[in-house]
Amino acid sequence: MKSVSYAGLTFQTADAIADALLQLAAALGQNERAETVDIPVIDDTGRLTSVQLVIGPASQFISRPVESHFDDPQGEDIIDYLQRRTRLLDLPRASAMSVSEFDRFDLDTPS
Repeated sequence: MKSVSYAGLTFQTADAIADALLQLAAALGQNERAETVDIPVIDDTGRLTSVQLVIGPASQFISRPVESHFDDPQGEDIIDYLQRRTRLLDLPRASAMSVSEFDRFDLDTPS
């Protein structure tokens, strides 16, 4: 289990959920985008609940492993979602080339 702190709130969630959340936050920051996500967490009494977070370029998370006698929240679906969003943000994007950049290619020479 990991304890995650964000915007004055501290919560506990499964290691894999915390890791995927921080990776998505980093990817969103690099792409200057923001999103909201709901993740399952354990409250102070051990009850399963959720938090809704807005994450983006200004997100500052702290995550650390903690000992807990509570069961980790199950979250295969949210882990898959967070990882998929991160991969999509990491994909290269097409960009336009200027004529001067294009001129450096010799199109008359067969490959």
